[in-house]
Amino acid sequence: MSKIKIIQAVAITSFVVLILLQLRLISSVYKIEQLEFLKNEKAEIKLAYEESIINDKLYPGGQAIIDSILVPQYETLLKLYHEDPKLFRRKLQDLGNEILVELKKKADFEVQFHNIIRNLKLDLTEYDYALYLDKLALTFDGKIYYSLFEVNSTDQDGLIDGNFDVVRPQNIVSAITVTLPSNNSSLIAFKLYASKHNQVKNIVLAIAPLLLLSSSSIVVIVFLFFITMRNWVRQKKLNEISADFFNHVTHEFKTPLTTIQVSVKNLKADLEDKKWEGGYRSVDVITRQTQRLDKLINQALEVSAFDPQAAQFQKHLLVKDLNDIILDSQIKWKKEATVVLNFEPHTVDLYVYYDHFMLTTLITNLVENGLKYNVSEHKRVQVNVLYISPKSLMIEIGDNGFGIDKQDRSRIFNKFQRGRQIRSSTGLGLGLYFVYNIVAVHKWKLDLETFQDQGTIFRIIIPISK
Repeated sequence: MSKIKIIQAVAITSFVVLILLQLRLISSVYKIEQLEFLKNEKAEIKLAYEESIINDKLYPGGQAIIDSILVPQYETLLKLYHEDPKLFRRKLQDLGNEILVELKKKADFEVQFHNIIRNLKLDLTEYDYALYLDKLALTFDGKIYYSLFEVNSTDQDGLIDGNFDVVRPQNIVSAITVTLPSNNSSLIAFKLYASKHNQVKNIVLAIAPLLLLSSSSIVVIVFLFFITMRNWVRQKKLNEISADFFNHVTHEFKTPLTTIQVSVKNLKADLEDKKWEGGYRSVDVITRQTQRLDKLINQALEVSAFDPQAAQFQKHLLVKDLNDIILDSQIKWKKEATVVLNFEPHTVDLYVYYDHFMLTTLITNLVENGLKYNVSEHKRVQVNVLYISPKSLMIEIGDNGFGIDKQDRSRIFNKFQRGRQIRSSTGLGLGLYFVYNIVAVHKWKLDLETFQDQGTIFRIIIPISK
C-alpha cells in the first residue's frame, strides 16, 4: 500500500472515530436533557396524582372495579387451583381480561388529569398523558402471587387511558406497585406518564448550541482534510510531472547535442581529408538537429507563453481556413501519409468566431499526433466538417493509429502527459494540452472516441456565428 493510501486510511479512520464520539456525546446529552426536561412539573404532577388516589388504584374508583370482579371469585379460584391447575390458569386469564376491559370502559382519567394541570396553573393544551397497567395478580396466602395480567410498556394492551405515544421511560411521572401481605388479596402495578407537546423539538432546541458547535467542527475538519489532501496530491503530482519533464527534456536536448558534436567532429575530419561528400552529410545532420533543438526550445517557451487572455476572436470562414491548414499538412506529409479534408457543401459559407492562430495550432497538433505516432503501413488522417444544427457544426479529426490506452484517456490532456504507447517517441507531451486549452478558451466542446488498434476520433462542437 502506498504512503498516501496509508495516510488516507488513517485520516478517514480517525475521522470516523471522531464522528462516533461526537454522536455518543450528543446522544448522552440528549438523554440527560430528556430526564431533566419538565423535572419540576413532573414532581408536582406526581404529588397531585398520588394524593388523588390515596386508598385507591389507577384512578378514583379503580379499586372498586377490581374488587367487584375479583373478590367473588376467590373461593372458585382456590378450588380450581387445587383440582384443575390448567383450568385455574385459564380462569385467571379470563378474569384479567374482564378487569382490564372494565377499567378501560369506566376510565375517565382525562378529567382528573386536566384538573391536576389546571390546579398547578399549567397550560392544558401543552400536556399529554397515559395511564398504564403493568401487572395485576392475586394471592391466596399473601406470599405467592398468580398473574391475571402482565405486559411491558411496548404492549398497547396495558393502556387504560390516554395516548400510547406518551408511554416512554423518560415520561414516567409516577410508578406505583401496591400489595397487601394478607390472604385473598391482590397486587397491582401501574404508571402515569406525562409529556409536553413538541417535547423532542424543545429538547433539540435546548441542545442546539452543542449540535451547532459539533456539526460546525466536523464540517471544518472535513473541509481542512479535503483541502490538505487535495493540495498534497496536487503537489505530489506536480513534483512527479516536473521530475518526469526534467528527465525527458534533458534526454531530448542531449540527443541532438550529442549528434551535433559527433557531426562536427566528423566534419573536421572530412575537411582535413577533403572528403567533401562526407562533409555535406555532416552539415545536413547538424542542420536537422539544430532545427530539432530550435523546435524543442520553442515548445518549452510556448508553455509559459500560452495566454488564453491574449486570444483575438474574429469572424472567419472556417472551411477556408481549414483548407489552408490541411494543405500545409498534406505538403509536409506527402510522401509518408494521407491527409484528407471533407466538408458538407453548405458549411463552406458558414462563419465562426475564433482566434486564427489558435485554430491553426489546434488542428495542426491533432493532425500531427494522428500521423507522428501512427505505426500503420498506410497512415491516414481524415478531417470532416459536419453541419449539426442551425446553431452549431462539428469538426471530426480521425486517424487509423493504435488508439489511446484506457489508462491514459483521463489524463491525456494534462501538461507534459504522454501516453504509455508513445513514450519512446520524441515530444514534450504538450500537443493535446494546447488542444484542450484552446477548446476551453473558445468555449467549444471536445469529445474523444478511441478504438484499440483502429484509431482515434476527436470531435469539436463549434457554435455558428450569425
